[in-house]
Amino acid sequence: MGRPLGEEAQVSPKSTVYRGKSGQWAFVTHRVTGFLVFFFLLLHIVDVSLIARPHLYDEVHELYGNVMLRLFEVGLLFALVYHSLNGLRIVMIDFFPGSIRSEKTVLWGVAVLSVLITAAGGVVIMWPFIDGRILS
Repeated sequence: MGRPLGEEAQVSPKSTVYRGKSGQWAFVTHRVTGFLVFFFLLLHIVDVSLIARPHLYDEVHELYGNVMLRLFEVGLLFALVYHSLNGLRIVMIDFFPGSIRSEKTVLWGVAVLSVLITAAGGVVIMWPFIDGRILS
């Protein structure tokens, strides 16, 4: 049974702070990376639509060669990799209910694999700056 009407529950500061566990953080990061990928898709559609104006298209793509935008591309790569691997983790949990026991371990695997793949891809994306071809 519940408490009698009119009786106030004692709330301590510790009980009001939600300390998220791995499932909550997986949910939040999946939503954030999904939004970023969607935003990139919209930007990409606008970018491709500029093909009808070759001069403007070339100017936009010259801007994409900027070091700051290349760093954003590395961030986009992380968002794409994490979102796809976390989606596979979610499918695994949905289709294999017993895998929920290892959910935290698999999430760590997704995070580590995402960082490693992003690091490798980031070197490729940033190579013109690392090699010095663009900065010199």
